[in-house]
Amino acid sequence: MEASGPLNRFLPPVPEAAARAFTASLNLPGAWILDPLAASPRMAVEMARAGQRVLVTAGNPVSRFLLDLAAHPPALTDLQAALADLAAARKEGQRLETHLQSLYLTRCENCGRELPAEAFLWDGKSAALTGRIYNCVCGSGGEHLATPADLENAARWAQLDGLHRSRALERVAPRDDPDRPFAEEALSFYLPRAVYALGTIVNRLGAFSTSDERRRCLTALLLYALDSANALWPHDSSERPRPRQLTFPARYRENNLWLALEAGVKAWASAEAPIPFSLWPAEPPESGGLCLFEGPLRELVPELGEIPLKAVVAALPRPNQAFWTLSALWSGWLWGHAAAGPFKAVLRRRRYDWQWHAEALKALFGSVAAVIPPETPFFAVLAEPEAPFISAAILAAHAAGFDLDGLAMRTEPEPIQVLWKKPAAHFSLPGGRPGRGVKPPLPLDANYTRKVLREILEARGQPLPYLHLHAFALAALAEKGRLHFSDEALPALEKNLHTALDSPEFIDLEKRLTPETGTWGLKKWGLQQESFAGLE
Repeated sequence: MEASGPLNRFLPPVPEAAARAFTASLNLPGAWILDPLAASPRMAVEMARAGQRVLVTAGNPVSRFLLDLAAHPPALTDLQAALADLAAARKEGQRLETHLQSLYLTRCENCGRELPAEAFLWDGKSAALTGRIYNCVCGSGGEHLATPADLENAARWAQLDGLHRSRALERVAPRDDPDRPFAEEALSFYLPRAVYALGTIVNRLGAFSTSDERRRCLTALLLYALDSANALWPHDSSERPRPRQLTFPARYRENNLWLALEAGVKAWASAEAPIPFSLWPAEPPESGGLCLFEGPLRELVPELGEIPLKAVVAALPRPNQAFWTLSALWSGWLWGHAAAGPFKAVLRRRRYDWQWHAEALKALFGSVAAVIPPETPFFAVLAEPEAPFISAAILAAHAAGFDLDGLAMRTEPEPIQVLWKKPAAHFSLPGGRPGRGVKPPLPLDANYTRKVLREILEARGQPLPYLHLHAFALAALAEKGRLHFSDEALPALEKNLHTALDSPEFIDLEKRLTPETGTWGLKKWGLQQESFAGLE
């Protein structure tokens, strides 16, 4: 998997070197590879380092910046110098570092010394400050209850919050912007103290006179702090560490913003050599590099011209309202509200269901089909797979006219690798919809699906987890022309598979309440629940 790093809790955990191994199998050094999503910056960079020319399209300004940082990693010395410049800036007669640290002052329970807390702890239901975390030079430290002085300080910042929050909103959505109410709702995941601290830093950045590289390093540090400062950090390690929705954890951390900036130095620093990085239409050298188009693939389609794309490689992302909404906020704070452009529309959407995701992937695959020649492979990684994610991807690619050429799965938590190809006979149906022939799709019925499931299990000769059975069944149904796209395609597929499994010839060895969590075999094998351990 990818190593931990800045913002990686929002990025797909793709296997290291998977993309490089695939492009190496093509044996086409210097070939043009399309990454139409920019969901995994490290995956695009590893292909470029291996000698490919990688064309990446990215509508999210934060994703674009992550690509820039991955292609040209900041040096430790530059990051340290940038932070020192920021620390030395003045605010209310103090060094900015001292001023920001003073926002988080608390007292040691053992010696009474005043010191900055590492974090304050809040209750997600009552919105009450309940605890603090610190480490004192006297040796005392760890988690302690919040003091009356801590509560008083937090209440003071809440009273001062209106003006600071209004200024923060102006950078994302001015007062006459219809997206302002949605930006305000997203901003509620930053506590008053964090809003003030972030606004103070953003204002200082605008007044800085420094080199381009120092400014880039400062922006990287602030981006790290922007992620550290929101309320999506659960204090309980058992809670989900990879947020997808903007929801308050049961108990969450308010992290010290200056300490987050300091941590960002170590998080971003890298000794890796830079690779060629250009903005479209400037081309990277034949020896390899990245070329970034600042927008979605559909906007690039008319401009591609004669670029000889040899393959498409992408990490298909799961829906992530948290990352996409926060990216709109961060883009405004870092580069101004105009920088977010059309991407700011993500502020309006609260939830992304799997049917919506299938529609979005179908549009993506359609754009890809329009720019690649026949027989071009499309290699995709689906990280953190689950049944509806697999359904959305396979159904979308099939509807866009791609043939499924391979599917590799290991254990359930691991990513799935899928290979599609644009067929030689690819063409467009009326209305611009891609298609593969004039025959209408065959009906999807449970009897046929039962036959498919039986054949899959017999071919493998052992029980399979539902996720594997689901994926292999969809691949077989796509090959047989039994999949078709509609507004209810995903629930219809789920119902079809569940109805097929609800047959006496199949047995769930784990006897779970829902089919998705079971492990399935054929009843004729005479398998019992207690005998399953020997089949793992």
